[in-house]
Amino acid sequence: MKNPNYKNLLIEWLRDSGVSEVISETRNNYYLQQLQNKINQKNAETNKTQKILNLKQSNSINSTQLPKNRIKHDNLESIKSLEELLTAIKEFKGCDLRKTAKNLVFADGNAKSKVMLIGEAPGADEDRLGKPFVGQSGKLLDKMLSFISLNRSKIYITNIVPWRPPGNRQPKPDEISMYLPFVKKHIEIIAPEIIVLLGSVATKSILNVSEGITKLRGRWHDYKMKDRDRPINIIPTFHPAYLLRSPGQKEKVWEDLRKIEKKYKSIVETE
Repeated sequence: MKNPNYKNLLIEWLRDSGVSEVISETRNNYYLQQLQNKINQKNAETNKTQKILNLKQSNSINSTQLPKNRIKHDNLESIKSLEELLTAIKEFKGCDLRKTAKNLVFADGNAKSKVMLIGEAPGADEDRLGKPFVGQSGKLLDKMLSFISLNRSKIYITNIVPWRPPGNRQPKPDEISMYLPFVKKHIEIIAPEIIVLLGSVATKSILNVSEGITKLRGRWHDYKMKDRDRPINIIPTFHPAYLLRSPGQKEKVWEDLRKIEKKYKSIVETE
């Protein structure tokens, strides 16, 4: 028969013998347990930090992709004239560029033209006067057009973004995406036979491509539009502002102009 006080007697005997710790019957690696606890704690902190970063990134993406008062394609269906389009752009408050610019730069030229030019965004001179391509790049553009017997009375000009970005910087992707529906409606109303894309921003935006202007310039592309049987002929070329900085590229633009002239004449002759 076991002594009920055996356990207490054993503990007392061990204590009297100077024993302060008792080894368990099960083997335990306490050092490994402590290390694992530290690793688990570190992982928990990392996961918490990552969740915070993901939340911030998600909020940032949402604020960029879903700006306030973002134009919807459905809202543009009722617009049938340039006057209505201009009013819609003036009333659109989803982009902050309007807060730093002086004037809205809508378009210039002949609205019945068969040739439509699309640039990037207004510069300082354009912002001051409210017309596209009126500065040094505009003067060069007029000279380029004169080489193929065109002028502003025979062409129509607009930009991807109608407000000048601060410091003449390039428009940001979210700014472009906000105004692209307006540009497409602009094309629909003008219904040109030829579109000349001036520079990389206009080219990538309209053609929805990632290739640079150097690779795409001088090549014809089709722009398909609903309620129109045949596509619009599109050709990208260098922006006049780029030519002012890199005059060595003018020869390539001359080649592009000759292609535009040839296409334009073929369209006029078939009418």
